Amino acid sequence: MKKVFSLIFLIFLISCKKNFIPSDSSEISIKDFKVEEIDFKYLITKSKFQYKNENQLINATLNTRVEKGNKIWFSIRVALGFEAVRGLITNDSLLIMDRVNKQFYKSSPEAIEKEFKIKLNYNQIESILIGNMIENYSDNDNILREGDYIKIEQKNNSIQTQNVINLRSSKVEKIIVFDELTNYLLTVIYEDFKPLGKLLFPTQHSFTSISYSEENALPLITNISFSYNKVERTNKTLKFPFNVPSKYEVKEL
Repeated sequence: MKKVFSLIFLIFLISCKKNFIPSDSSEISIKDFKVEEIDFKYLITKSKFQYKNENQLINATLNTRVEKGNKIWFSIRVALGFEAVRGLITNDSLLIMDRVNKQFYKSSPEAIEKEFKIKLNYNQIESILIGNMIENYSDNDNILREGDYIKIEQKNNSIQTQNVINLRSSKVEKIIVFDELTNYLLTVIYEDFKPLGKLLFPTQHSFTSISYSEENALPLITNISFSYNKVERTNKTLKFPFNVPSKYEVKEL
């Protein structure tokens, strides 16, 4: 049954891909456009956060601190400002404190890959979260122009990526990531760009993922949205507090 759904999904993806680049598109060189990246040393954000799938609906406030290329610290607060979860993502680990159940989870990149059905490194995760391309682009990529938009198609092992760039703003407005091995599909839409110094930052992020598990033949659809009300770049060294109380139960993800 799972193979049947995978086949249906693959046919759907191919048909969408055919319509994604219409016949009036034209090839273009990387010399003819640029993609504006969000550059920073440290980044501080605060957003309204929603996580939704067939079993859960979570509305919360998300605070993050990012040291570029090294770590992402996050804190999720629910009703009355109670911190339910604190986490830390680094190049080689994912650490999570569950303050509700007084549990501490630690994981490796391999476990993260197994859980989320896709292999992404730290820099790619960081790029997706702030609205940058997850791979550097070159003339080896399939690059097409359609009106005011550039579409860049890339392939890295089993991972296919499609990026939609607005030529007027030079910003990434959409990313599609598909893993041929697991049929995992992630679509990210960036909207409502606002000034961040001389740059533009997307204050609305919408994530939709489709994945499959061994236990269930039906796809699991997850929607995550971020609505940012604070974004700040700084060169001042930030703290990333993550002290696990000794009474917390330690678990492996």
